[in-house]
Amino acid sequence: MNQISWQTPFVNIFKHFEIQSWKKAFKQGDVATFMDRDLKSTVFRIRGLVPANNFIQFPAQLSQSLNLTGRFFYILFRPVFDKFFTIHLDIMTHENHVVRISLSNLFREFKVSTTCIQFPYMTSNPTSTMLKTKSSTLDSQTTPSTIDFTLIESRWCILCLDLEKILTSYMTNQHYHYLKSFQLCGNIFVKNCFTSDSLYEPGITIVDAKRSGLTKTGIRSLPKELAYPLGKNQQWHDIYDFVMFPSLSSNTTCDSNQFECAGNIRLPTSYKVNENGSSNGDIAFIDDILEPLTAQTKTVNGHLSRSSSDLHQITQRTISPNNNQFVESRHWTIYNDNHGPYQSLPTTIDEQSQTNTSRSNTDGVHLFVNQQTINNNGYSMSNDNDYNECSLQHSTDKNNNHLLTRLLPDPILRLKKVIGIGISGEENATTPINGTCKDIIWTHDGDYILYPSNALVILMHIETRQQYFFIGHTDKVTSIALKRNSALLATVQKGSNGVLRIWKFENRRCVVVVKVPAIKLCAVDFAHDSNYLLVVGHSDILEDKHNSSRTIICIYDASNWLKGTISLISKASTDSSIERIRFLPSDSSKFVTYGCDNIKFWKLKDSVELRSMDISVDNIQHLEYTDIQFEYASATNSKHNNELLLYVSSKSGHVLELSYNEKRVLRIHRLLPLKRPTASSDKIILANAPSIGVNALTVTSNFCITGSNDGYIRVWSNDFQQTYIEAQHDNSICGLAISDDQTRVVVSTVSGSLGVLNLVNKSYSTLVHSHVNSITDIDYDDIRKQMISVSIDGTIRIWSFETGEQSFEFTSLNDTPLLVTYHPNRQAFAVGFSNGKIKVFELNTSIISAEVNHHTSCITGLLYSHNASKLLTSDSDGNLCLSHVNDGYKLQRTIARALPVINNESLSSLHGNCLTISPDGKHTAYIGPTEFVVTVVETNNLSQTLRIDISSSTFNDIQTVDESALLVHYSPSRHLLVATSDQKLLKFDSYTGKLLNIVSAIISCTHKRSFDSLALSSDNQYLLTSGDNLIKFWDYDMRLDINFQSFVGHSESVRKLFFTPDNMNVISVGDSIFIWDVLAWSTPLPLMPNNAQCIISPQSVMTKILEQDDTVNGMPRYPHQPFSYHDADRQRATSASIEHSKNTKHKPNGESVRQFQKRYLAPPNQEGLKLSSIIGYNGNGRENVIWHPHTGLFVYSVGCNVIVENLNQSEQTVLSGHSDEISTLALANDVSVFASAQCSSSFNREMQSRIIIWDVKSLKQKVFLQQPVHGITCMAFSRDDRFLVTVGDYVKPLFTLWNMCDYTNILNWEDESEKQISIHCLSWDPSSTNEFVTGGSNGTINFCKIIGSNPNDIRLHVISQTMPLTLVEHLNHCEITSCVYITNGNLVLCSTNLGFITCWNTRTNVCMLHWKADQTEICYMISIKHKLITGSSEGLLKLWNIEHLESNITMSNSYNNSIVYNETNFGLIIQNELQLDGAIISGGFDSTFDMGIVGTTNGSLFCICWSDRSKTRLLASHVHTITGIVPIEDTHLITSSEDGTIRLWQLDDRDELLKFDANGLKVTCIAPWENAITPTNDCHASPVKNIITKIRSIVAGYDDGTIRLFNLLYAQMVVKLHPHTTSVTVVHVPLNSTIVVSGAQDGTLIISSLTQGIVLRVLNEQRNAPICSIDSKYLKSVGNEDLPYVWAATSHDRRVSIWKSNKHFEQCQLNDWLTFVAPPFAPDGTVYESTKNWKFYPPSLAYFSSTEQNILIYVGYGIEKLVQFYNIETKQIIRTMALSQWCNCFDVSSLTNDDGDDNNHRLIAFGTKERLVQIKDYNLGTFQDFISNSDCINHIKFSKTQNYLYTTSSNEIFIWKVLLS
Repeated sequence: MNQISWQTPFVNIFKHFEIQSWKKAFKQGDVATFMDRDLKSTVFRIRGLVPANNFIQFPAQLSQSLNLTGRFFYILFRPVFDKFFTIHLDIMTHENHVVRISLSNLFREFKVSTTCIQFPYMTSNPTSTMLKTKSSTLDSQTTPSTIDFTLIESRWCILCLDLEKILTSYMTNQHYHYLKSFQLCGNIFVKNCFTSDSLYEPGITIVDAKRSGLTKTGIRSLPKELAYPLGKNQQWHDIYDFVMFPSLSSNTTCDSNQFECAGNIRLPTSYKVNENGSSNGDIAFIDDILEPLTAQTKTVNGHLSRSSSDLHQITQRTISPNNNQFVESRHWTIYNDNHGPYQSLPTTIDEQSQTNTSRSNTDGVHLFVNQQTINNNGYSMSNDNDYNECSLQHSTDKNNNHLLTRLLPDPILRLKKVIGIGISGEENATTPINGTCKDIIWTHDGDYILYPSNALVILMHIETRQQYFFIGHTDKVTSIALKRNSALLATVQKGSNGVLRIWKFENRRCVVVVKVPAIKLCAVDFAHDSNYLLVVGHSDILEDKHNSSRTIICIYDASNWLKGTISLISKASTDSSIERIRFLPSDSSKFVTYGCDNIKFWKLKDSVELRSMDISVDNIQHLEYTDIQFEYASATNSKHNNELLLYVSSKSGHVLELSYNEKRVLRIHRLLPLKRPTASSDKIILANAPSIGVNALTVTSNFCITGSNDGYIRVWSNDFQQTYIEAQHDNSICGLAISDDQTRVVVSTVSGSLGVLNLVNKSYSTLVHSHVNSITDIDYDDIRKQMISVSIDGTIRIWSFETGEQSFEFTSLNDTPLLVTYHPNRQAFAVGFSNGKIKVFELNTSIISAEVNHHTSCITGLLYSHNASKLLTSDSDGNLCLSHVNDGYKLQRTIARALPVINNESLSSLHGNCLTISPDGKHTAYIGPTEFVVTVVETNNLSQTLRIDISSSTFNDIQTVDESALLVHYSPSRHLLVATSDQKLLKFDSYTGKLLNIVSAIISCTHKRSFDSLALSSDNQYLLTSGDNLIKFWDYDMRLDINFQSFVGHSESVRKLFFTPDNMNVISVGDSIFIWDVLAWSTPLPLMPNNAQCIISPQSVMTKILEQDDTVNGMPRYPHQPFSYHDADRQRATSASIEHSKNTKHKPNGESVRQFQKRYLAPPNQEGLKLSSIIGYNGNGRENVIWHPHTGLFVYSVGCNVIVENLNQSEQTVLSGHSDEISTLALANDVSVFASAQCSSSFNREMQSRIIIWDVKSLKQKVFLQQPVHGITCMAFSRDDRFLVTVGDYVKPLFTLWNMCDYTNILNWEDESEKQISIHCLSWDPSSTNEFVTGGSNGTINFCKIIGSNPNDIRLHVISQTMPLTLVEHLNHCEITSCVYITNGNLVLCSTNLGFITCWNTRTNVCMLHWKADQTEICYMISIKHKLITGSSEGLLKLWNIEHLESNITMSNSYNNSIVYNETNFGLIIQNELQLDGAIISGGFDSTFDMGIVGTTNGSLFCICWSDRSKTRLLASHVHTITGIVPIEDTHLITSSEDGTIRLWQLDDRDELLKFDANGLKVTCIAPWENAITPTNDCHASPVKNIITKIRSIVAGYDDGTIRLFNLLYAQMVVKLHPHTTSVTVVHVPLNSTIVVSGAQDGTLIISSLTQGIVLRVLNEQRNAPICSIDSKYLKSVGNEDLPYVWAATSHDRRVSIWKSNKHFEQCQLNDWLTFVAPPFAPDGTVYESTKNWKFYPPSLAYFSSTEQNILIYVGYGIEKLVQFYNIETKQIIRTMALSQWCNCFDVSSLTNDDGDDNNHRLIAFGTKERLVQIKDYNLGTFQDFISNSDCINHIKFSKTQNYLYTTSSNEIFIWKVLLS
């Protein structure tokens, strides 16, 4: 027996050491026993004036030792009020040091030394309840200050000390081993002391603990020996205290000046204090205001919950005996989930105020009991059930500062697509060629173009049409310029605000905003070889009666753009107009401008003064210039200014060729129309006709390209004598731009199109179509996913919603279309025109099917009724008409002047459609007959039903006086929303007209100048408004402090906006069509408040759940769908009546882990990776091994994957289909199919657990089912395989019976008892096809029988029995862990959690006998014929002979409640037993029980052979998380783990060849040592001897700060160093060196010699942040002979230090220091203390490129998800690569190709916390995603040949075959 097994589960110290005899314990002073009335038991009283002279000591002699190894020390005591006491504990550490831990109320401050830790223990004044009890006869006016407190007794308490955590927190390199001795001194009452490895939680039962998941984390309910008595209807925390130190929510490291809140403490009634925080000795009760607060854990319906007072602020205080003065300090415990993808609560807390509330306690670290709480009525928070809302209630902090709640997520809208380019608007429509679409820019790679679109600048990918946006301008962008060498973009806008914005191009972030001293900015340009930036605008001072103004030219120096500022170095003005500017390619001080009638050459003299010279054209008068271009600047002519030519085009068709050096016109080319080729000649020649106007011009090295008024693009020779290409467009050309490779031209036209002409193959592709003027209306067809829009430009256009491409276009030459609406049932739409006509168009035939002439003025309202039988229309004269659609749109009724009259001047400000229809379609509302009235009529006949006068409405004494209505809109509920001229939003009841609310938030926060449109989501949750060119997204109920978010992008009024029917998108129109993604559905709902104080960390309590696959930024992209059953060919769900059923509501009580995002998965046969095999076994599952001896089928689970292995050939087939950890497997009896089940994909009302049925022959998924439970604990097929029974876990133990013929759910059953029973096991009767038995909690066994043969009439008959009373009394709490039928099915055996096996008669349903089969829990049982196999939690596998069991039971005279502890009396014989490495959880055996396979919790699979009593390990795996990985060629792999082992694996058969164990220490990192110096002894026994590799040794770092060197050839440790005082995080051995560079948790870098075993150098430059990565490179270049090594160290705070060292690393020179910026919050939006919460941030990693010289590749947390390539020589980031997820690890393939191109086909592999493996092309950035991992990916590594990729998640190793060559 293990020497410490007797200490499990706990040690009753007083009983074990026989305190009554005082032989093993010692007492001194006044120590006596007496009967305590409250506890009703004997306790020990220790008292005396000097505590040190009155004590109880264990053991009796201090030279002896208790040897108690339990981690937790419990003492049940009650301090004597106003007296001193002390508790001493002597701890023996693993380092053989004795450390004393002392707690006393004598201590005034916290102290720690090398041998002692002292904690002050503070007690409080008595509670009001005590005072009421003790002084009931006192007068009601008596105050507590008049009461003698010495007469009052304190409360009994359980003090729990986590000895292991105390040592690791406050002592350096000391680790808890056992408790040596302890003393209880002074004035206390003691009942008992205990030690245990389990954390016990008071106030809950064992059933509640299991249901809430506490038992899985090692937390259990208080055993009987530790429990205090409770009366009827009493709560434990109301009368007792529980003090835990340190609290589980504490950080692992504690500052001596910071108090860590003790959790789970009963808090008394608060006392009133003065405002300055001191009581001055006067305490007054406020019992009538507050109830006693508690901070306790409790269970509700079996689920863990917190008391409501946990959510309030707890005021802590320091108090000493005989002193009623106290000092308060508030402390909030904010928990942040490390595993879940959930963001923090939707609240915004002022950081400064939050910081101020966390005042340090100068008295040190204290334990507090019965703390004082100062109430603040401002604090309140919703309970758990309110978290489906978007906000918290209003709250304030201690300084009465608001803790604001806001709308989340932020932003809640994301711009997806814009349809439009920058020529809309009336101003540009009159002169379209001057539109801003002249500025079109190609990116350097030729993949993207940049163009302005009103107030936006759009970056579009040419091939995919994907758009990216530069958002920030508030008016139309008039010009853009790109500085390519630094990737800066400059943009200017028109209007009275002369705003210049400079953007960082790679991330589209605005870095500089400048108010230019000019208005109506029209041009901008960057200098080519300097940081000069030129901006042109106009002065705001009018000079003459014609309103002309001077032109302003400003030159800026943009050198300091990184600091967010640029400097104005020169400013000049001129009377000449300027339309375009161009810097000289070779001289940054010179530039050229042209205006309508002028060309000027400019020069910046002395960087201050601007001078200009006009270029005159003598031969031609009145030229109107349109464009200017320099000749193509090649590498040869760019340096010669005297050869620089430039070309200027004009409207008259003349192109001027100028010499810049000579400052004159060299030639004037007149462009003439072309003469078409004849049959005899293919040559295109010039015709003798009037010249053609040129609007745009671009120049290449060989051609000149022009765009003309006639819509032609012409490619000319350089002398303009010959035309090579001529392409015609539908309208005039207004802009041209040539790509850098001179093969493609992007073309913009005045008709709103943007296209690309390929000069090589002469092909043309259209990129964008758009309206050329303001859009007046739009409608959306959700069925066909189309949009239809109308515009002032006279066009009607139909767009694809998905792609944004134009499908159809209708043009009205005479009339302007104003409104449009789709026909509800037909492919038709109706359009209302400015002349009063309404035309109905058919989409299929593109003809006008009907024309309605009921109106004579502009149409202002147009809509169909819901049933499409009526058409309602209105006009600007106020007439309302009703037309009968099915009768040729015949006029049915007209109401004259029903609406206010709208004159022509007001038409431009018309707020969209004037009519709105109710959700049910029965009523229509409009504003009229005056602007002060809203009228509601019936849709079918226009009969008035309601009239609301908004000018006289009253709500809560608020009147709407003299307010006119602007907009009216129906909400999805029965509300009418009316927007008023005073910018208010009124909410009316649409039935009664009652004013329900005046939304106050709108009054102060809405649009200031205009209110243009509004819309609501179909679920009535969100509101959209527009005005002032803004869109505001509101919480409809206005429950938050900040109820809206604002979005810019439109440069004109937003005339209409609306939600799509699925609420997933918003469409807004004005100057362009904007399509937005609604991200509201991606906000997770937190399951616990952030500020809740918990004794138990929520990670330990909650269960993993899976997010939806389709996600955005780690969050679900779509709302949850209703659950259904899925088949390969159909979806089907069938319900049946059952005898027992129960509808239960699930209480959310879980946490989510971040899951993978299904993003870009490669098509079949095109994937770059293929999962080859997996090393590991899921030891967390149950019954997850299948072995069928006759067919050889061998199946087991690893994470979320099913492994089918061929034992003969050692080959694996990986079956993927699950998205979370697989819990159990089941095989059909005919071996045709098997089933696998997982945990749920969510933890809410729609939680679903997936069950997959696999075909054994094809190993393909046959069908998958979903059961509405959180997890499936067990399942089994019936004997005839007609049924499959699955059982949910403790959260919802639901029985589900599946019909395996059609895979439908035919029956559900759930226990109806008050105490819900969890089911642990299931077994089918071998002799019956409709009977099975289950076992579960509370000793319950269910005998189940399926009644009925028709699937539609299936019923379940259940008989529930419990363990015999005598057995339950003997075992206290009994849990049935496994069950199995024996013999012919008349008997069933059930094992229990304490090692007993019970035998039940299935016919009489009674217990026949039970016997003690093992000392610990029996986890596994299987029986065949007369043999039984049991497996225990200690790994003991026993083979029993039960041949005579049934006959002996029959002969026995006692059947019921027999207690027979001698199993041999019934013929029970143990034939054999084997000890395995862990608890046995699953297995399978042959029919003779001679051979089988079993799995253990340690991740091992054993082959058992009873005949020769042998066990063979088939599979081994790590027990804990893998911390390091080192590939050895393509054949072997070395891994390390937190379980303390380093293992060598052979990959072909996944066999473990070698293992190093550190005996309790954690291996944190490993690194290979190539060409290692090794001993010369013979190593013939080493498994590494025949491996051809340079790696002969492994360097490993440990959590105690040590580094060990292991020799693989001799399988031994050769060197041990102890350089660090904290955990080692990374080790690295440079190439061809004998040193190791190591980094630690505290940020220290240490260089050590591996041959001498000494520390060479300590570097402290990066302290205070853990080191994440170290990498080095040996540079062979000239100049590096002295310092050939360059190495980089990266810390978690995004700092990278780059060093240069000599060969032996004696010299270390800091060469560079990089710091990468990042937001002040974690990726989930939560703000943490950066020095203590690195685990919440992605790591910072930097590695050298193996093929690119001087390139360092960096990945880390930042503003955006990027890979950055840094040149250490030029000290610049040369390029970046975008990532879709935050990177957790990465590796670069180092394969060198034969052709010498090292970069070709190189890959970068990334692993993320969201379980995603992504491979990217090193150069192109193209990537593929792979999602087979089941947990966070911690390590990723290519093999040396790049043929394989290795990834690790949790304790699993994934081996991928790289298919890309």
